[in-house]
Amino acid sequence: MATATNNADELRIQMAQIRRDLHADVRDVVANAEAVADWRRYIRMYPWAALGVSVAAGYLVVPRRRQVVPVPVAIAPDAAEVREVLEQAKEEAKEPARKGLLASAVGFVAPVAMRAAQGYAAQYLETWIAQQQATAGGATPAPPERPGSPGWPQEKTTF
Repeated sequence: MATATNNADELRIQMAQIRRDLHADVRDVVANAEAVADWRRYIRMYPWAALGVSVAAGYLVVPRRRQVVPVPVAIAPDAAEVREVLEQAKEEAKEPARKGLLASAVGFVAPVAMRAAQGYAAQYLETWIAQQQATAGGATPAPPERPGSPGWPQEKTTF
């Protein structure tokens, strides 16, 4: 009986040791996970790589500069000529916007209209084919639902 008690005590001691080791291992895993997720650590360890990544990200995020189109300027312009040139420029600037707006509206509506037209055409063709089959071949009546009812094909048995 003494050996059973000693065995139980040894098991308790081993289990306590395993729990302590497990607790320490979990703490180490948590500390390592926090270290891996800390972005400041990577900046401290690799400052030049972090600088390069930030420059590349800034280059990709910042939009490009707009190109400036030079407008010809008359040396000694007449007021009427200047007004005429300005009005032409305003009209030319408005036309692409109208075309772009109209083109985008057609681009949105055209697929929907095409899908509706295809559905209508398919339905019309199905109806037309069904009518042609009914008039050309004569519609065959469906057999009755249960055997032995009138109209059900009877088998003739001869002995």
